[in-house]
Amino acid sequence: MLLNLSRCHRHCLAILFFACLLLIAQHAAADSKDTFNVTVGTNVLYDNNVFRISSSIDPTLLVGKPVRSDLIITSSATVSLTKLYGLQRFEATGNFVDNRYNNFDFLNFFAKNYTAAWNWSITPYFHGNLSTSHREALNNFANLTGFINSSNRNLRTDDNYRFDGVFEINRSWHIIGAVSRTKLTNSLLTVQDFDNTVLSFEGGMRYSLPSGSSLTYKFRNGLGDFYKRPEPIATLLFDTRFNDTEHDVQLVWPVTSKTSIDARAGHVERKHAHFSQRDFSGFVGNFNFNWAVTSKTRLTASWARDLSNFQTASNFQLSQFQLFSSSYVAINRFSLAPSWQISPKLALRLRYDYMIRDHLGAVIPLPENRHDSQHTGLIELDWQPTRTIFLSASLRRDHRASNLRGFDYDNAAASVAARLNF
Repeated sequence: MLLNLSRCHRHCLAILFFACLLLIAQHAAADSKDTFNVTVGTNVLYDNNVFRISSSIDPTLLVGKPVRSDLIITSSATVSLTKLYGLQRFEATGNFVDNRYNNFDFLNFFAKNYTAAWNWSITPYFHGNLSTSHREALNNFANLTGFINSSNRNLRTDDNYRFDGVFEINRSWHIIGAVSRTKLTNSLLTVQDFDNTVLSFEGGMRYSLPSGSSLTYKFRNGLGDFYKRPEPIATLLFDTRFNDTEHDVQLVWPVTSKTSIDARAGHVERKHAHFSQRDFSGFVGNFNFNWAVTSKTRLTASWARDLSNFQTASNFQLSQFQLFSSSYVAINRFSLAPSWQISPKLALRLRYDYMIRDHLGAVIPLPENRHDSQHTGLIELDWQPTRTIFLSASLRRDHRASNLRGFDYDNAAASVAARLNF
């Protein structure tokens, strides 16, 4: 641990120095309408299976050493600012995260994340948001389990730009619309979702009631581009462009003073420019039931179904295991999340998830599609003795089973975190 701390010494000093400068700037320039916050924190995580390697795989083949576990120290600094000018509200957040691994130090990375938003309002009846965000993180190793690149350092960058607006015809009927652009970049080739940009246009109607209930219909059309692929790859059926369409209906319903429901039902369709074998469509949605059991205990029960791109070709898999082919995945997730506010300063949170993941749209003949099921349990204890200090400890357990050999894994992790808010 001491060695690991010494490796991140320079980054930690830089973070703290930057935070101190911003604190000085706060006292020098802030006025009564400014809200300025600085947060610094550290998280120490022990993970017994960092790369989510199957028990049937010798880790030496992937990482060059007979170990699966690691101690990960994450240091972060977050700066946020909120400013009001009449009906206009401006928000900005910068987050700097230094990640240090003890055994697998080639995974070390320093992430620079930010969000900025202008909550604009021309009149109280015509308003919306203009926002941008940038996020850097390692790709989820669980999505790469069983692939030859499953232990690579693959940094994923997500950039989002969005403009949306609401025009209130009257107190109940609202017209909504949005234009957005997303860009996904991977530092290495990945099989879950190739580098792409999507330009989306949205429109719809919302009916709202004074009770807080609302019913919204929305249509979205997205123009997608695999921008690093100038020409289609016919041998692998990898395309250059795609088009997304989505219709959905969203319901928000505060049933009683203690219970509420928010739900969504929709249909998505993706079509590719050259290879219709990669196309997919189907039902998506979610249902969340929120229950304030007592003044200190809450329970949320959820179900969700999603369809997302997951294009593979046979040469990506480990040769000693069964091959599979897919164009997309259908995910059904069920979860229970109870929480107990033991005291004003102490809270206990639990969560259980059960996920079924089917890989569909095979483009090569196979005897069966890949089918995974996963159980995840989490317990977390939060303590905030003062407004400035926040402490947390958590335990997590994952188990994934698959009908194909090499794509299953077991994982356990424990972490402690401390955060200072200024």
